[in-house]
Amino acid sequence: MSTMFKAGEFFVRLRVQGERPKLTVWNQKGTKIISEFINSPTPTFWVQIAKLTSQDVVDQVQSLLTKEK
Repeated sequence: MSTMFKAGEFFVRLRVQGERPKLTVWNQKGTKIISEFINSPTPTFWVQIAKLTSQDVVDQVQSLLTKEK
């Protein structure tokens, strides 16, 4: 599954291949901000993602990951 969406000022792609989802986030200028595999995300992981992007990005990604399970 590969999903792309806009969350506020960011463009987000969540690509799930097997057991290793990958999160990639770009800003409005097209600069890649995050490109990380999400293995076993801790609360600290999500806090860092929210600091680099927004809580809206975190909420939407977590929702998509929950639907995939």
